[in-house]
Amino acid sequence: MLERFQSLSGSQIILAAIIAFVIWAIIEFIRSVRRSVKVVKKTFGEVDMARVMERCHELFPIETILFRGAEFQRGMRIRITTTQKTIIEGELIGMNKIQMICIRTKNQIIAHQLDKIQEMTKI
Repeated sequence: MLERFQSLSGSQIILAAIIAFVIWAIIEFIRSVRRSVKVVKKTFGEVDMARVMERCHELFPIETILFRGAEFQRGMRIRITTTQKTIIEGELIGMNKIQMICIRTKNQIIAHQLDKIQEMTKI
């Protein structure tokens, strides 16, 4: 096998290096295009958030919630502790007629039953 490498001429080695460089450049170009497409998809999702929030306001129309003597308004930053000792922090979206509240956190929207909340505080 070593004899095969020694029998290559200088021009063949340079040609192989140029071909390897071109293949590498093509692969990097494809990877950069894929990254830019992912960024476009994320921004589309952020634009779509306005429609999701509009739908949440329709599903949870009650803006004022009374919980153990405290009043909470739509848009307030709150922290709730559930009966399972889960802590949820986020923006209050509202409440519906079946006593469920909706909270928007950093990366998700959560609906939770009001009777399964132990504590609710303003942040």
